Amino acid sequence: MPFPKNIEQKIGFSQVRELLMQRCLSPMGQYYVDRMRFANKYDIVEKMLLQTKEFQKLLIEETPFPSEHYLDISPYLHKAKIEGVWLLEEELQQIKMVVQAFIHVASFFRERSGRYPQLESLLQGLIINDLVLRRIDRILDSEGLLRPNASPELAKISSKIHEKESEIRKRIQKLFDKFSDLGYLTEQIGITIREGRLVLPVLAEHKRHVPGFVHDESSTGQTIYIEPTECFDLNNSLREWHIAYRRERERILLEITDQIRPEIPELEKNLQRLGLFDFVRSKAKLAIEMKADLPIISRHPGVNLVQAYHPLLRMSHDKAGQQTIPLSVSLNSEKFIVVISGPNAGGKSVCLKTVGLLQYMLQCGLLVPCEGHSEMGIYKEIMVDIGDEQSIENDLSTYSSHLLSMKNFCDFADGKTLFLIDEFGTGTDPQFGGPLAEAILHHLAQKRAHGIVTTHFSNLKNFASQYKGLENASMLFDHVNLQPLYILELGKPGSSYAFELAVKSGLNQNIINYAKNKVGDKQRKVDELLIELEKEKQSVQTIKTKLADKETKTEQLLRNYEKLNSELELNKKLLIKKAKQEALALVSEANSKIEATIREIKEQQANSEIQRKARTLVKEEIQQFKTDLVELSGVQEETKKQSLEQVDSPLEVNDLVKIEGQEALGQIISINKNKALVAMGDLKSSIELSKLQKVSAQESKQKLKKSPTGVDFNSKMQHFNHELNVIGLRGEEAVRNLNAFIDEAILLGIKQVRIVHGKGYGILRKLIRSELKNNKFVAHTHDEQVELGGDGVTIVTLNV
Repeated sequence: MPFPKNIEQKIGFSQVRELLMQRCLSPMGQYYVDRMRFANKYDIVEKMLLQTKEFQKLLIEETPFPSEHYLDISPYLHKAKIEGVWLLEEELQQIKMVVQAFIHVASFFRERSGRYPQLESLLQGLIINDLVLRRIDRILDSEGLLRPNASPELAKISSKIHEKESEIRKRIQKLFDKFSDLGYLTEQIGITIREGRLVLPVLAEHKRHVPGFVHDESSTGQTIYIEPTECFDLNNSLREWHIAYRRERERILLEITDQIRPEIPELEKNLQRLGLFDFVRSKAKLAIEMKADLPIISRHPGVNLVQAYHPLLRMSHDKAGQQTIPLSVSLNSEKFIVVISGPNAGGKSVCLKTVGLLQYMLQCGLLVPCEGHSEMGIYKEIMVDIGDEQSIENDLSTYSSHLLSMKNFCDFADGKTLFLIDEFGTGTDPQFGGPLAEAILHHLAQKRAHGIVTTHFSNLKNFASQYKGLENASMLFDHVNLQPLYILELGKPGSSYAFELAVKSGLNQNIINYAKNKVGDKQRKVDELLIELEKEKQSVQTIKTKLADKETKTEQLLRNYEKLNSELELNKKLLIKKAKQEALALVSEANSKIEATIREIKEQQANSEIQRKARTLVKEEIQQFKTDLVELSGVQEETKKQSLEQVDSPLEVNDLVKIEGQEALGQIISINKNKALVAMGDLKSSIELSKLQKVSAQESKQKLKKSPTGVDFNSKMQHFNHELNVIGLRGEEAVRNLNAFIDEAILLGIKQVRIVHGKGYGILRKLIRSELKNNKFVAHTHDEQVELGGDGVTIVTLNV
């Protein structure tokens, strides 16, 4: 049993409970919120937390969860248990909607079987059927009204009522027209209804002229509402049918209520589980708003909170756009009591309440706002002494109430208890309150109870530094601006900064000096030492932060260097590959020219002079090929040197550079930090140094130098015609043009060409195809499609 009884108000859990109430969809969910209690059984706490975590995941990841018609029908179910009592249409309609809601929830989890095991377990043992739904649907329409055909008898009665109403309306309309013509009626009103009967609005001065029964008069007395005598029998007959309708309606409702009565126990179970789903849903929604998570749960007492927040404070700050400082604190078997000291309004009480509230929330089945790798155990009891329990009725002073709380702490706290004491020892003379507080703390430490204490007393700080299992902690303070930082630091006590805060508040310096002289030298030196230690620690922390930043930058530079080196290696491989491809192109070109020369010699049966010239041309081609290969090799070697230069030599003004991945050259005009102004012709641009590559003089010459021998493949490809027309040529000339055309197509890598030779007598076609058949680069030939020329065109597929 947590202590005291109003613990929830003291730690702020009552506000959390109210937030849960607001997020419930139904009174059933609010009922569970109201019954929510602190649990100290591991299995129960774990189950509640897992259910909440699963629902949180469901709300974040899934399609909208069924959340309509969470209605409290328990009064109607209680009413239906009584024999002879029937449920009204609106009550049956609400029962129907609740049954539909529960079926939708059950279907939701059935479609996701195995994904949310803890939530699915809430449906175990329940009978889910739509029998009640179908029975209610049979007699009620979608609006919740009794169907006219709910029974054969009701259908008959409804028909008669409609028939009589139509007859009465026709008759009274006839009378209305008659008396209107005579000027007896108030025409602005028209036919109306009084006491369930159709009546005429008769002017008061003519009421004697309209025989019938007076039902009412207007507020001014100028209009009398009369039921004509001629309608008496019809209206009486209609009333009888209405009475019959009421009797049949009651019989139907009584019958459906009797049918539902056996299902009431199951309906109550379903309603109870629907409320439970609403309750868990509200916890999950609040967890999302609080940015809460499920920490690691331990069976043993203990707390290891990492980056934890006070949920109410964080939600308030988030709305105001303010920052909330997280808290990290640990209680375990080695360090089980933390004594927090520091300046007033520095956040000591907030830290204490944060730990208490998060632990209480956890053991009520709520997720807590902290890192997921935080660890929290299960405590048997939570005991707090926060605020003032002064009571005039019970003759309790502030200090007396604290002592009464301490008695309970000392009597009942043990190793499975978490205690929280705010401003320990205050409320009486510090000369006596301090030692008594130390004695109580010593007693609790001997019982190895876990706890957090806030204090300004130096003797408690000294005791915490000497006693095994206790640990000092302080709230950090900004010495420059003289304001708290709200950061908890474990391991050392903190000063109260009483004189510093007095100076900041504008208190007279003479008063402050007088107070300083009244403080003992020993106490003043201790406080000054704490302040100096705090300053030195903050200075060391600043240096550590700077060193960490430098280390991060060094690691980034190393990664950049490795990336650049990798890119240079890749570029080198690409250049070598490109050089090989160019060499192969040169070989192919040389071979083509040699083969063309040989073919020309054969065709022309050349004399010795022509053969000599051809040999000379072949030798020149071979020599040029060797020269080109030497130049390519030189480019490769130069590329390797440039790669090393680019890695080792930094970029300077006037260096020739190119942009990474491009070939255009430029010159650096100026360098400003990590950017350079580069001129490329008339264009100047500011480019990051990391994107520039240094170009050597040799490489720039190679780029500017035009190759003396080279084949402009791009130009040839653009101007190459895939069709050769030899119609009208002599056989020898046609064959010569054919071979030249095929050679050029092979050189350019063309896979298919067309030869137009015409049909005629077929002589030219045979000659062309014979020549093609003897060419080893021709894969096969065939006629063109009929509509495109048929056998007057030969399609040639080449081996390229």
